[in-house]
Amino acid sequence: MSRQNRQLISITFFITLFCSSAIFGISAQTEDFNLEAEQNWDTYTIGGTCVYGTQNIFVGDVNGDGAMEIVTGGFAYGTVNGSITGSEAPLRIWSWNGQNVTLKASANWRGNILCLSAADVDGDKTVEIITAGYYRNETGNYTSSCLRIWRLNDQELDLEAQYEGTSVNSISVSDLDKDGIPEIVTVGRLRKNSLNTGQLCLWHFKGNILSLAGKLELDSANVTNANSVYASDLDNNGNVEIVVGSYSDNLNNSKGQLSIWHWNDKEFFLKANEIWQLVPGVCAKTIAGGIQGNTVVNNVKAADLDGDGFKEIVAGGFAFDGEKVNAQLGIWRWDGMVLSRLQSHEWATDYLTEVKSLSIDDVDNDGRMEAVTSGMTAAEDSFKNSETPHDRGQLRVWGFNGTALILEQNAEWTFDDGACAWNVGNGDIDDDGVLEIITVGCTALGSLCDPDMRIWSISNVSATSSYSLYVLAIGVLVTTFASSALIIAWLRKRGYRRQ
Repeated sequence: MSRQNRQLISITFFITLFCSSAIFGISAQTEDFNLEAEQNWDTYTIGGTCVYGTQNIFVGDVNGDGAMEIVTGGFAYGTVNGSITGSEAPLRIWSWNGQNVTLKASANWRGNILCLSAADVDGDKTVEIITAGYYRNETGNYTSSCLRIWRLNDQELDLEAQYEGTSVNSISVSDLDKDGIPEIVTVGRLRKNSLNTGQLCLWHFKGNILSLAGKLELDSANVTNANSVYASDLDNNGNVEIVVGSYSDNLNNSKGQLSIWHWNDKEFFLKANEIWQLVPGVCAKTIAGGIQGNTVVNNVKAADLDGDGFKEIVAGGFAFDGEKVNAQLGIWRWDGMVLSRLQSHEWATDYLTEVKSLSIDDVDNDGRMEAVTSGMTAAEDSFKNSETPHDRGQLRVWGFNGTALILEQNAEWTFDDGACAWNVGNGDIDDDGVLEIITVGCTALGSLCDPDMRIWSISNVSATSSYSLYVLAIGVLVTTFASSALIIAWLRKRGYRRQ
């Protein structure tokens, strides 16, 4: 290679390196949350709506229009002269365009919605919405639990199928039998021989028929109350594991519990079961004076948080230390043989602090997944003592580096007479390249309540940090090579000859 060519290549290389470094050296600076929008329900100040249940939100494209929607459940009621006139299940589909929150579709029926999810569960390339809750009869009493399948068509919610008689309070969707069509996995409460336990179920939806394919009573694993389920291949062996978050023993001595299950096309079998307490032999009271318990898992998810190619299990709930109810966030690893706890972090910002819900995504566009937790913090006896500070919603974003949880973002707020962020979800709902975080739950106004849905983003995070980064990088590289070509032509014109 001639000296001229070597020098020209060097010029091109250093220009390219400089411009590439300028682009790829960009990092998202995350300091505070931006509150982009706040939405109250149509019952605000004249009735009540509460989106409770810790798994009562879904964020995703549910009608195939390419835009993400927010799906919420819960229960709603009206009032006349201060008396409740009846309650309904309020299924709502919302959109956000960066400026306005719009109600796209809704459906109501006598009852409630405890949890919901959405996925293409029959392989027809159309997303179905799955809700679970209870019916109410004309006297206002709960009569039957009900799992329902819906489709959103032309801003109308169409009921496709339902199954009655099986309690469900958490839903996950995954292809357990590797046939290319996902199954629905649920856990719920079960009363057996005058004792409480849980039930794990597998469902098929085909031809608008919802069928129960398998079930297992969880007293075999000493589960008292199953609160959350998540199905995913945790150890990269090609088989889907099912994680159940729950508590064991009586509530006044409750132990946090994680169990791992496998479906072998015929039945469920247990692969691992772990229980724990922060301080044994103690029991907390709720802010209303009832039994809170000792340790409980409210929500479980799984994803690769530290970028090592293996998924971590994330479990959120609470643990009592004898004085305060601590929020608890645990990171676990399943290697195919052993369920190991990698990290557990507890915190208390008042008498009671609790993780109600969690979601996982790259919410700050740094290329790594974060765990997002929502819940509440409250003073002792705040439910019955108006002199105490109002209950506050709490939102936190956590990173995990393989050994330690790192608190990256934190927000607390109240609204009217108090707030609890029962549910959290995330997604780029306004298509601006930045993921939003959505909290929804229950706020108090006297004897009334409202979900107070809030749409958040992390400050100083732009789309440049994610997909637009690569578009910009390509543009810079093209510009760089074009500039290099002009430099080469100019040098040759100036008599830059082969030496």
